[in-house]
Amino acid sequence: MEVTQTKAEGLSRTFAVKVPVSELQAKLDARIEEVRPQMRLKGFRPGKVPAAHVRKMYGRDLMGEVIDKLVNETNQKALEENSLRPAGQPNVEMEADIEKVVSGQADLSYNMHVDVMPEFTPVDVSTLTIERPVAEISDEQIEEALKRIAEQNIKYEARPEGEVSQDGDAVIVDFVGKIDGEAFDGGSAEQQAVVLGSNRFIPGFEEQLFGVKAGDEKELNVSFPEDYPAANLAGKAAVFETKVHEVRAPQTPEINDEFATGLGLESLEQLRGLVKDQLQNEHTAASRSKAKRNLLDKL
Repeated sequence: MEVTQTKAEGLSRTFAVKVPVSELQAKLDARIEEVRPQMRLKGFRPGKVPAAHVRKMYGRDLMGEVIDKLVNETNQKALEENSLRPAGQPNVEMEADIEKVVSGQADLSYNMHVDVMPEFTPVDVSTLTIERPVAEISDEQIEEALKRIAEQNIKYEARPEGEVSQDGDAVIVDFVGKIDGEAFDGGSAEQQAVVLGSNRFIPGFEEQLFGVKAGDEKELNVSFPEDYPAANLAGKAAVFETKVHEVRAPQTPEINDEFATGLGLESLEQLRGLVKDQLQNEHTAASRSKAKRNLLDKL
């Protein structure tokens, strides 16, 4: 085996590695002897399969294992012998035809590229002082977090008959989109919930559903944006014929034991505890990060 350093620029190192066929074959023979005792093939007694038969049946797979192991060992050896600390995983660039190597027709040759850790003189840190703030989680912070969780679990209830839609409502509609009087693919839906103010539809669509009530039918005149993903629709004017089935108002759940059990917990007290723990973990991580930045600044 030959290992030669061919590049040493800054923190980058490159090693050229060459392993002759004879060494590969010797390692393959050793690997075959390792697996023979476990071989179970029809026509042979357990553990008595001839080495030549194992080579014929599984030689390529075993050689692949040999090469992988050899590359890892060689890379580690090259780093250790040169007292290098890798900054990341070495990158292997094969020079030889891997098929010929696996079949035993060529030497294994490759380049190993690796970035190494810089050398530096240790700093005396015995006199350094670093402030690490400790956060106390307040009841107000917990309540705010619970409100956010509740808002993420909003449910919608039908508005009384005759009430019109407003911002935040879910309007349940059927619609058919047409361009120049012709319906287009993907432009229709039934019982579609449109949450007003969510901006999930093309500009102008949601805005024209403000003030509607169950039973209304309305034409929505819109234009697809110039950068719309579907090229056949981009920049074109369209009319959506809509029928309103229902207008539903958002209902933020009350934060109580029932709300907690709906989230799979036993009680509101347990939910509060989990929220407090999460907030504490977030603050601890932020505090640790800030302390690390302060330390690096002083170094």
